[in-house]
Amino acid sequence: MEIKGEYQIDSRREDVWLALNDPEMLKKCIPGCESLERITDTELAATVMAAIGPVRARFNTKLSLENLNPPESYTLTGESKAGAAGFGRGSADVTLIENDGGTLLTYSADFKVGGKLAQVGSRLVLGATKKTADDFFGTFSRELDPGAERVGAEEERGAAVTSKTWLAIGAAVAVLLIWWFLLR
Repeated sequence: MEIKGEYQIDSRREDVWLALNDPEMLKKCIPGCESLERITDTELAATVMAAIGPVRARFNTKLSLENLNPPESYTLTGESKAGAAGFGRGSADVTLIENDGGTLLTYSADFKVGGKLAQVGSRLVLGATKKTADDFFGTFSRELDPGAERVGAEEERGAAVTSKTWLAIGAAVAVLLIWWFLLR
């Protein structure tokens, strides 16, 4: 499952890069993060409490920073295990582009899950994973710039309103058809 997003941050690219490599900042921004320790310059260990549908577990996570190109980009790879609850593996390509006097942070992440997590259902896992990724990058961006917003969020909200509107129209038509059949 691939997840993408962009945030415009009113902060210098070098400052965003330093924050992306600061364990305290990452711990503050990762939803459910209980601990995060730097093992080496490119490896981190974390404990994260997460819930996906009915599965709630504490995940022991190993993170690696790869393809380092300071201060422009890196790949964050990770593997999480939670005993019987299952496991997760993934990577996120993070790119920082100087833009409008600030920084455009873009990410493209790919995740795979197994065990009980995979049995929960792919739509539920995908939704929870997208929310977790957006929560992390949103919180991270707002830590650096309280006014930071996801690029394209207005279009997504507009699409959701349109879908809800069509759903309401469909429901109203269905109710009218049922009444028409009953009153004949």
